Amino acid sequence: MIYQNLVRYFSLAFLFLALSLGAQAQDAKHGKELFLANCASCHNANMKDNATGPALGDVEARWAEFPQEELYAWIRNSQGLIADNSAASQAYAADLYKKWGSVMTPFPALTDADIQDMLVYIQNKYEFGCDSPPCVTAVAEGGNEGPAKEEDSSTGIILIILAVVLALSTVFLARYINNLNRLAAQKTGGEPVASKSFLQIVLNPTIVRLLIFALVIFGGYTTVNNAINLGRQQNYAPEQPIKFSHALHAGKNGIDCQYCHDGARRSKHAVIPAMNTCMNCHTAVKKGPEHGTAEILKIYASTGFNPISIETPQYGAYFSDTVSLESRLAVYEKWLKASNEGMAEGDIKAQLAAVPQFIETSEDSKLVNTKPVSWIRIHNLPDHVYFNHSQHVTAGKVECQDCHGAVEEMAVVKQHAPLSMGWCVNCHRQTKVKFDENAYYQADYYKQYEEYHKEIQEGGVTVEEIGGLECQKCHY
Repeated sequence: MIYQNLVRYFSLAFLFLALSLGAQAQDAKHGKELFLANCASCHNANMKDNATGPALGDVEARWAEFPQEELYAWIRNSQGLIADNSAASQAYAADLYKKWGSVMTPFPALTDADIQDMLVYIQNKYEFGCDSPPCVTAVAEGGNEGPAKEEDSSTGIILIILAVVLALSTVFLARYINNLNRLAAQKTGGEPVASKSFLQIVLNPTIVRLLIFALVIFGGYTTVNNAINLGRQQNYAPEQPIKFSHALHAGKNGIDCQYCHDGARRSKHAVIPAMNTCMNCHTAVKKGPEHGTAEILKIYASTGFNPISIETPQYGAYFSDTVSLESRLAVYEKWLKASNEGMAEGDIKAQLAAVPQFIETSEDSKLVNTKPVSWIRIHNLPDHVYFNHSQHVTAGKVECQDCHGAVEEMAVVKQHAPLSMGWCVNCHRQTKVKFDENAYYQADYYKQYEEYHKEIQEGGVTVEEIGGLECQKCHY
């Protein structure tokens, strides 16, 4: 009986070890989701370079001399830690705030496990450039040993080897028990026990039941997880018909987001800017620093702009609808040769080849019209979800980067956040309502929350507390 219990023990140990390997990988994945939702708008995602806030790669090492719970307290509420006279790290926290000069958004809903998962993801990204184990499988014990080192990153492989050893030990122990039973039967003259093959041992009912149980758990988890992620496209970064760099326009040139996406402040949609918005600058700026004339030519083609017109050099110097495609291409070719002295003929032809996709020709080829640029949508919510940009930008004072990430650093725009319901709900739980200098509050829309206004000095009011989690806010 004792041997049979040992078989069950080894089988269960193998099962739990296998499940723990999947749980560790899930910890880093969860940490990535939390980082992108809460931290990525201020901290660089490579964990090595400073942004609005400092690089986070060695954050545990910088806090190693203080208790781990104080690092967690700093992440949850930095100002609360600064005000805590009993904290060992109070002076360090105050100096850190003074150095960077901005208040870190409090995240009171984050649990210790959440913060630990984020630290695992941060360390993976910092040291090895990857998101999940086996790069780093755990935060250093107690948080005082600093970040896990590269030689410790083999923990995942060691656990896999241990799982295999446990599985083999279970099989060999079961075979040994069978042999003991067979010898005991021979000595007592009882009914002989047949020797079991390796396959018969593996297919032992106890092992089979445990494997079926594990498969059901794993299959259910995988199914639910994949179903939850259905339709989500975080990090989606399609190639656009015109290579528009936000890093150049919003970053280097400092163009405000709402100059182009002016609908964000006054309507439900942020809107894709019309091409005449581009022409406000590109009637004068006719050559880009990276692509030269190639992408600007596409803008001219889509608007019908004549870049070499001397009669009407200002914006509005369009081709007539009666000017054929061939005549337009001839004008563009002349402009390209004048703008790119010494450019090879093949390169000019390659740039001209992109023009027809922005021009629509009638059947008799006599009338030529421009057609809208077929931009590829990146951020797309389900039809049953209601989201109003003006409510967040104008009333909520939400920064564009909070949802879209550091777009001013993106040469190719990607979907920064998961845009899931949980991501939105967590934001509503943590975001403080900005009553001061808020036109909606002054116009009595928020007057009903007067008591909340008084609580601002006591820690603030979250969107959740003013109905931000009501289903009808997004599902109508």
